[in-house]
Amino acid sequence: MTTKAQDLRSLRLEKRLTQAEVALKFKVSQAYYSAIERGQNSSEIPEALKVVNRMRTRTDRTRGGSEKAGREK
Repeated sequence: MTTKAQDLRSLRLEKRLTQAEVALKFKVSQAYYSAIERGQNSSEIPEALKVVNRMRTRTDRTRGGSEKAGREK
């Protein structure tokens, strides 16, 4: 596993996201995303990092996070 791939995996885990959640946002299969994290398809790592960086943590989403921000009751 390359350092960049390790960084990608670490960031995903830090945000408490599953590979399936990231793959869905990245519009690839979970298997393909897994290969990216293993250092295969390394040309995809920079874009995958951008996707993960834009995603909120699972706890942000379950606590209401910014998904509900801006909505009036």
